Amino acid sequence: MARLFTKRIFRHPPHGQLLNNIGNLWQCHCHKLEQQPYNTMHHLLSFTIALAALHGVCDAFVTNHHRAVVLKSTNSKLQSQILDFIEPSTGVQVKLIGAMHYNPASIQLATDTINQLEKEGRLGSIIIESCDIRWNATLENEFVQDQLMSEMRAAHDLGLLYQRPVVLGDQRINITVSQLKNGAKEAVLDLVQPWNGGWNRLYDSVSEARKEAVPLGEGFLGIDSFFDPKLMTAAPVSLLKYPLSYFVRSPVFSVIVLCFLILFGGDDANALSDLTPTDLAESLFFSALETVIFARVFLKELLAERNEVLAQNIFEQCRNYSADKGSVWDKLFQPAGDKSKGAIYAPDSVVPNSAEEGKVVVAVLGLAHCNGIKKIMTEG
Repeated sequence: MARLFTKRIFRHPPHGQLLNNIGNLWQCHCHKLEQQPYNTMHHLLSFTIALAALHGVCDAFVTNHHRAVVLKSTNSKLQSQILDFIEPSTGVQVKLIGAMHYNPASIQLATDTINQLEKEGRLGSIIIESCDIRWNATLENEFVQDQLMSEMRAAHDLGLLYQRPVVLGDQRINITVSQLKNGAKEAVLDLVQPWNGGWNRLYDSVSEARKEAVPLGEGFLGIDSFFDPKLMTAAPVSLLKYPLSYFVRSPVFSVIVLCFLILFGGDDANALSDLTPTDLAESLFFSALETVIFARVFLKELLAERNEVLAQNIFEQCRNYSADKGSVWDKLFQPAGDKSKGAIYAPDSVVPNSAEEGKVVVAVLGLAHCNGIKKIMTEG
């Protein structure tokens, strides 16, 4: 049944040669899984390695340093991943391009949008979801730089090509890591102190972070933006490239994690049947606690707090293109130049010229950041 389903899906012509190859590999994987269902982790790992073999032969994997600047616009239909609005205090148009990291469809969407704005003469600054520490580490690794093309790399390369400012707009990674540790510690302490109001604090923290980081409703990205068919079709590439990018940058840590998964996720097919009701209840209880801690740090430290930094950096670029340049005295005697505060530009990037007007500020971000950033920038 699984083989019949994948044949119908992956043999459909519009999906291209890459998905034909992936489909054939998946059919082989399903056949093995039907014969030996007890070793799921082994077959999953084998399929991942098989996907990696496509790296050298499939167009979605083989990219070089200049691929972003030669990608042609294809009138991408993924417009449901874009939030377009006017920043209230400056009157400057902002486009937030939501991406699934390393997804070819997201790369194409970012490329199409930037190319179109440049063609119209309206391209302003480009903000990408990275900090100087992370970006410089990427530049130091030739494999990541040349082979693991991402939507941020594509936007960066186009910005340099068109001589537009490219801003590294994310919170610095060392600050994020520190806040993640503190957030996890606070969550654990609240969990083990229900008598001291810990559970109420944890609930309030998660609830407030959810409202700020993931607002819902009209004017925001909906569930269809995350599960767009074209985005989902290319998702296997993201699922391979994203962890692969960490592996080539931190091979020792990645090998440790992989070994852990293999050792503890292997041949225990009968483990579930051996669980007593008490064991099952205990397992579910601890899983629920882990979920709560993860929700706390994901919504607050990984999303809400970084959204504030990203939104501020986008706003600072909007100041460069505002039609309101201040008083007559400022217009006559204040020199044109970068009006943003604290902006960190990518290496070789140009600096904005505040004399320009009518430009659009573009931000290329993970999908999960878009709604929260729009809320901050439009509602305060």
